[in-house]
Formats: sequence, C-alpha cells, structure tokens
Amino acid sequence: MIIARPEWFGRRKYGGWGVSIKTWQGALYLASIIMLILLIQLLPLEAIARLYVTGAWLLFVFIDMFDVMWKVQRDEREYIHEAIAERNAAWAMMPILVVGMFIELILSSLRGEPRVNPFIALALIAGVVAKSVTNYRLEKEN
Repeated sequence: MIIARPEWFGRRKYGGWGVSIKTWQGALYLASIIMLILLIQLLPLEAIARLYVTGAWLLFVFIDMFDVMWKVQRDEREYIHEAIAERNAAWAMMPILVVGMFIELILSSLRGEPRVNPFIALALIAGVVAKSVTNYRLEKEN
C-alpha cells in the first residue's frame, strides 16, 4: 500500500475491470492523479522528457492501484459473481481474438508476407497457460 487505501474503493461491477470510487478520499485521489498528469503536460520539458515523466507517474499509479484492487474487500458471494463474470468475459473475447488473428494471417498471406499480431497471439497463449495452470492447481488441491 503506497498512497491509495482499499477502503476508498469498491469492486467495479459494471463497465470493465478495476475499482470504483466509494468515498470522497477515492474521488480526491483520482482527481489528484488527473491533475498531476495535466501539470506534467504543462511543464516546459522536451517531448521525450515529458513522455518519461508521464510514464513514470503512470507506472507508479498502476502499481498503487493494482495493490488496491488486490486488497478490496469482497464477500464470498462477490467472489463467485466475479469469477462467473470473468469467465463470461473470457469466453466473449476469445473467439473474437481467434477470428481476428486468422483474418489477419489470411490477409497478410495473400499479400505475400504472412504476419500475426504478437499481442493477440500472446493474449491467447497467456489465456491457455492461465487456464492450464489453474486447472492443474485446483485438481492438486482437491
């Protein structure tokens, strides 16, 4: 825990992943993040220096918020709901990624230079690995 506190935020149920603001402290934290990003953009720095400062700030915020997301309190029902929602999200994304990868591969092959977006391929591979490891560990525990 660096700056943000888990009690300032709740689990984001609608509209993606992450957390939602629960208290005025969470709203102030978010406003401060945005304000600092805007101030960094106004600094009289070279573009590359501004990029590095912005990147460092966003990395800090990401680490801080990841810690908060990990520690947000949930009851057993919320864990089950979140697991079902995550499964459904994965099932919705997976066929679109697979079809998109094959379309890209076919179109690039017709141009004579077969290519696949490595981020799409890595996302699919990471999903398979995560599922395999999870199933392996769950079977070992039971």
